Amino acid sequence: MPVRSARRVFFLSISFLVFFGVLPARAQLVLPQSGADPARAEAIYEEARALYDAGLYAPAARAFADFREAYPTHPRAGDALFYEAQAALAAGDDAGAAERFLRFREAYPAHPLATRARLSLAEHYYAQGAYDEAATALEEVLRDELPPDDEAGARYLLGQTRLRLADYDAALASFERAASIEASPVAPRALYAVGALQLGMGEDAAAADAFERLGARYPDAPENTAVGLGLADAYARLGRYEEVVTETERRMETLTGPERDRAAFLRGDALLRLGRADEARRALTAVPDTSGLSRPATFARARLAFDAGDYEDAAALFAAVRTAETASGDDTDDDLAHEATYYEGLALKRMGTLGEAERRLAAATLRRPDGRYADAALLELGLLRFERRLHEQAAQSFEALLRDYPDSPHAGEAARMAGESYAALGDTRRAREAYRRAERLGAGSPELRTEVEFQDAYALFREGDYAEATDRLLAVAEDDPRGPRAGEALFWAGESAFQARDYARAERILSTFLASHPDHRQADAARYVLGWTHFKRRDYASAARAFERFLSAYTPGTESVPYYADAHLRLADSYYALGRFDEAEAVYARAREAAPAEQGADYALFQSGQAAAAAGRPDDALAAWDRLLAEFPSSSLRAEATYAKGDLHLQRGAYAEAIPLFEEVMTRYPRSPLAAKAALAIADAHYNAEDYDEAEERYRVVLTDYTDSPFVANALEGLEFTLQAQGRGAEFEEVARDFEQRVDDPAARTRLRLRQAQLAFDREDFAAALDAADGIERDLDDPELAAEALLVQARALRGLGRPGEAGARLQRLLTRYPDTAAADDARADLDGGAPPDEDTEDRDGEE
Repeated sequence: MPVRSARRVFFLSISFLVFFGVLPARAQLVLPQSGADPARAEAIYEEARALYDAGLYAPAARAFADFREAYPTHPRAGDALFYEAQAALAAGDDAGAAERFLRFREAYPAHPLATRARLSLAEHYYAQGAYDEAATALEEVLRDELPPDDEAGARYLLGQTRLRLADYDAALASFERAASIEASPVAPRALYAVGALQLGMGEDAAAADAFERLGARYPDAPENTAVGLGLADAYARLGRYEEVVTETERRMETLTGPERDRAAFLRGDALLRLGRADEARRALTAVPDTSGLSRPATFARARLAFDAGDYEDAAALFAAVRTAETASGDDTDDDLAHEATYYEGLALKRMGTLGEAERRLAAATLRRPDGRYADAALLELGLLRFERRLHEQAAQSFEALLRDYPDSPHAGEAARMAGESYAALGDTRRAREAYRRAERLGAGSPELRTEVEFQDAYALFREGDYAEATDRLLAVAEDDPRGPRAGEALFWAGESAFQARDYARAERILSTFLASHPDHRQADAARYVLGWTHFKRRDYASAARAFERFLSAYTPGTESVPYYADAHLRLADSYYALGRFDEAEAVYARAREAAPAEQGADYALFQSGQAAAAAGRPDDALAAWDRLLAEFPSSSLRAEATYAKGDLHLQRGAYAEAIPLFEEVMTRYPRSPLAAKAALAIADAHYNAEDYDEAEERYRVVLTDYTDSPFVANALEGLEFTLQAQGRGAEFEEVARDFEQRVDDPAARTRLRLRQAQLAFDREDFAAALDAADGIERDLDDPELAAEALLVQARALRGLGRPGEAGARLQRLLTRYPDTAAADDARADLDGGAPPDEDTEDRDGEE
């Protein structure tokens, strides 16, 4: 694919040829030297000529020099100096040759070989790159009247010299003058030089004319082989691709090496532009990557790979084209780099490499806003951002297209997708405006009414009215089950039910969606949410199976990309909750590879440690937590990792190792909820080490410094045991009474009772738990804590073998406090699930 430039010139790779006349007949030998033997002088000269004619140039040069020294006034002295210079030149003594030619020009200005000497001197200057001196010498020669062949050769060489001096107009004139001497052997080369130079200057029509003249005047000239490619180049630049194909096919058999490669490229590029892909592919495979045409050939190959669906190969080839152009650091792209950047973005998108695809599509517009693909790149950029749920940025891309390219054929689609983006943002006013624009631009459809209904229902979802949104979205899907929005409406109805915490309904809707729309773009997302419906109900076995199905069916490049890493984490969490610790640890390891740093990778590493610890591999657990602390300096889990290390040492009885870690939590993370827990753990460590004095002091620290923490009940319990261990058990009632008097907030005292109830339940003292939790709901205005109290009562009643009363408590909890965290546990208990062993990361708010 040739890239035109207004006056770019390709130096002609044409060897120049200068033709000289026949040497004059030898003059009568005259030896004015006293006593000179004429026969001997002639013999010495002939011996020197014989060496020259035999190609023994260095000995010949010495022989001619010896002759001149012996016979300085001999008539052959001038001839000897000329051939001495020629021999020195042929022997590689450039400086010596130049000196002799200059001496010859000064000593024998009228000699019959003077013109040849000047031409040889000019040729020497040209070969040495002294183009100014060569031009001066040639112009001096051309002032003489020369035989036609000599004149043509000199003018051709002058054209080459002017070309090297970048004086293109003068070079063109010299070549034209040389070509006008039609009978000269150099004329075909000069005419070819005219065409090649005009082709390099961008004068494509004139170049084609010159090559066609060459073919007409000299059909049998060897230059005609090269003319075929020059003419093909001109035709390619003029867009005459059928003629390019004809010319290259006609000349292909006679070409070898780089010229054959160039012919293959020209033919392949022309065939590609003519839409003849298979023929183009065969032609372009003949162009090696090392060719000077590698960049446009690479682009053509990239297009063929892209059209064949080989996106990875296409992306790599387009990138090679782009980087070859931008290596200089310019902030704009040429046409080829612009087109390559656009198609690279499309290929990356097909591969699922979405972040890099977004950067490439943005660059296609920013680096060449007037480019042929700038508007298409903006549309694709917006679509990609929309798929990645970057709806605000997507809307900006679509609006930029409508603003900067109002006449673009993509404007209608941009308006429609701007409406989609605004709807996703919950901006129904701008969504309606965008759809009206789309309708004016001819992008409206009979389904517009359904679309608006969908947008209105979807707006309810965005506003958080999940119950109403679920019903309205289901109505859209049921009104037109085969419509363009049926699948989308059904998916978001399931998502709305999930957000409303109606997990059973969400499961039913999403299962219906997957059965009726298995290939929908939201199918992966639906499988992901389906896993969460089980996970939320603590049905970890079903959750594990659902997340396994999601990961096995996951399709790179769809909009479910944000869910991929989280699905690994939730699968691992499910295995962990099921006690399948080795499997959990393996999936956490995979999750670390899938999750962005600080967006799940640290959690996966932390949980790997938890799984290893639960599996009885404390050293592996410690290694995982140490790695988290080393690799994630900003992680929010650093306090948890430090505490977990301390707790592991505590469980192993390594109190000396545990206590400094708990101290670090308190010191470095004083505002963390773990600070109070660490303070309690330090007290527990001293108690277990039978250091009762220090344990007593530490339990009192919890009671005085962390009065509002949920661990005061634990601290009171620990203090009681500590005092008993010291034989001071009778003091505890006074300590407890004093503490409760110091807690003057009734709500804080009630929270203490709730914690005592939870501790009693953990000890399986269900009667004490029920008694402690009784009445808490009446005493608390906090719905979360009230729900927790009801949950403890229900579980205590179940522990006491009173399931009917337990179920009544759970129903009351769901009726009065449906939006609390305890409500999820209540639903799980009613469904037969067991309470979780550990808190897990919540999905709410991800959408």
